[in-house]
Amino acid sequence: MKAIAMMVAMLVKDPRMLALIVLVTLVYGGLYLWLNGDISGGGTGGWQAAFPAWERAFEARGPFQFEPVGLIQVGTLVWTFSPLNTLLALMMGGLLGLAVAAGLKVWKAPRQCGLSASGAGTLAGIPALLAGGACCAPLVLIWLGLPIAGTVASISPLLVPLALVILLVVLWRLAKSLTSSTS
Repeated sequence: MKAIAMMVAMLVKDPRMLALIVLVTLVYGGLYLWLNGDISGGGTGGWQAAFPAWERAFEARGPFQFEPVGLIQVGTLVWTFSPLNTLLALMMGGLLGLAVAAGLKVWKAPRQCGLSASGAGTLAGIPALLAGGACCAPLVLIWLGLPIAGTVASISPLLVPLALVILLVVLWRLAKSLTSSTS
């Protein structure tokens, strides 16, 4: 954990890396919420926000899916706000952002970190594939109505915790590589 904390401190100091982490977090989080149906189109325009059901915040509607507590409408976008779904989306996006930034840092200086250039690129791509596949791949298949969607949907509840664990392991490995090269 100390290595990850040192890596995060190193990445956040660089404004470009911080911007990359924030961008990946917001894009991935938004995509996650959109594919889960929390954010959609169809609004009537204008701005509106109402949060009448805070007591439902911890009610699950499925594995790693929670009931919304309110509605936020901005223009034609409608967000059925669920604090736990939003927290999960931002957490996965943040871990992915850190992994992408750390992978980019390792890729830019593979010799310094004791990795070959091809190994660094592969290591940097693993978290993106796993985290993206955890929510987005099964949901895209369902959204497109493909026949394989039923099979993939049956295992998707396992993919979210698996992706989180693997992202943490990959972050730890990247952190050890980056912090050992700066020591």
